[in-house]
Formats: sequence, C-alpha cells, structure tokens
Amino acid sequence: MIEQCVFIGGVGRSGTSITRELFSWHSEVISFPFEYRFIIDPDGIIDFINSNCASWSPYLYDRRLKRLEKFLNGIGRKSIMKYLTGQLIRAIPFLRKNINTDSYHGWELEKSFPNYYQHVSKLLLELHEFKYRASWSGADSFKIKDCQFYSAPLSQDQLYSIFSNFFTELLLDLSKHHNKRILVEDNTWNLLFPNELRQLFHGAKFIHVYREPRDVVCSYLSQRWMPNDVYQSAKICADLYERIFNNTSLMNEKILLEISIEELVAKRNEKTEELFQFVGLEKTDNIQKFPFSNTSFGKWKEILSLNDIKVIEPVLREVTERLGYSW
Repeated sequence: MIEQCVFIGGVGRSGTSITRELFSWHSEVISFPFEYRFIIDPDGIIDFINSNCASWSPYLYDRRLKRLEKFLNGIGRKSIMKYLTGQLIRAIPFLRKNINTDSYHGWELEKSFPNYYQHVSKLLLELHEFKYRASWSGADSFKIKDCQFYSAPLSQDQLYSIFSNFFTELLLDLSKHHNKRILVEDNTWNLLFPNELRQLFHGAKFIHVYREPRDVVCSYLSQRWMPNDVYQSAKICADLYERIFNNTSLMNEKILLEISIEELVAKRNEKTEELFQFVGLEKTDNIQKFPFSNTSFGKWKEILSLNDIKVIEPVLREVTERLGYSW
C-alpha cells in the first residue's frame, strides 16, 4: 500500500525532474520518468472539480465530463497513426518548430498504472447518474447518435470523495505491482494546486525546488512551451513564484520542504539526507553515486545582456531577492 504521496513542484526548469530522479534511486520509491499530468492539466481532475464547484447546468456538466473522459482515455494509449505522425513531426526540425505533435505525444498511462482503464471506467460511472440520447445547438458537430451525461449538482465534498477513492484504488494496484510504499511525482506546477492535492491525497507532502530566477528565465527562452522574449519569460517566472509563495505561506515544515537546486548539488550529502528524512526514508549507499551536475548554474551571466537585465529587473528582482539570491 502507498503510505506517502510526495509532490515535487516549482516554476519549471528549476530542478524538479532531477530531484524526482534522485528519489527514484531509492528502493522504496515509486516514480515515473515522465509527468503523468492528468491531475493538474486543463480538462484534468482538478480542473473538473473546480469548474463544477463554480457553476453547473446540465449542458456544462455534460461537456466537462466528456472532456475529462476524452482526456483520461486519450493519455491511456495512443493510436499507431497518431504516434507515427508525431514522431515524424519531431524528427524534422522545420515541422517540429512550426507544428504541434499530437497532444500528450508518447503518453500511455496504461503501461504505468495497472488496470488503468478499469479504474477510469469505474470513475466515469460514478460521475453521472444516467445518460440519454440528445442533441442541442451546442453539441459536437456531426456526432452520430450523440448522448448526454447527466448528474445533479455535486458538492465539493462529494467530488473530492469520488476522486480520492479513484486514486486510492489506482495507487493500491500500483503498490501491489511494484511492492513499494512511497510515491514521488513531479508534475511541474504541483504547487499551484497544493490545497486541491491535499484533499485528494490525505497526508500528502510537498517539496518546493527553486532555482536562481534569472537562470530559470534563460532556460525558458529555449523551451517550446515558453516565450522567447526575455521580458515575457521573466514575467511568467515572477508570477509563478508569487503564486507559489501565496499557496505555501500557511504550510508548516511537516508538510512542506523548500530547497534550492544549487544547494542540493553543492551540499549533496546534507541536503539529500534532509530530503529523505522529510518523506520518511533512510538514505542508502547507492544514493552517493547519483550523478548531479552544476554546469547550468549561473548561465544567465553569459546569456543575458546588460539591457536584458535592465528590462527584467522591475518584474524579477523582488522575487529573486526573496528567494535569497543577490541582484
């Protein structure tokens, strides 16, 4: 049985993946070499809960449940045609730069979560009272024999109970398969949703991995999912940090550990032991061999011009200094 769920988060490009990889070297930890995304992404579970707590109509509920169904089923497995098309786009630089691959290219959660589709099917059944043949003016175009899901308005407590049970059963099968007791995952923006995650996973713990914001901005500039404009990247970075500060301000040291990736690398023995103690693990000898690297630290000094630094200072300086870095 999974005894502890640990959620690593940050602003992206801040060291969350390497921290998760470090944990994965421990024999009692389950982790995945990818972000499984279905909890916090658009049309995912938290999105479904929050939107249905905010508003309800039969049409709204039907549309949201169909989006959740499509999302959960779509990341479970991929058709061979979509996969090959996505691979072709990735292989050709011009196409990769200008055309999106299929959404969640390469995601096949049924390979990672035992009985994934059975759990999803049970979840969807619990989220509606019945369905019926219907068509309205905003229904999906050209859908044959369309049906509409119906549920009376569900309270926040009811929704969290349904989804919490879903995760309990999903993780029970996962723990039986791996015979490990701690789940560590690193969906990048977990700390934008700590309150929701705590309601879904009772007793959850959180690790905030942070990095010199100017290095984060430089890394953003080369990512397809971020702007290549230095001011825009700095603005996003600052806003993400501000939201994380706000979300974690009332969390105590028993449920939140904050650590800089620079310190984790520089003081690997001390900080690794701190991480492991926080989640209830004993440090093992093989962890000493984990391949840390510090080659990307301080790159902003080479990449950002004096003008770039002047441009981003109004939005990034306060956050940078709050994290303990000098400007």
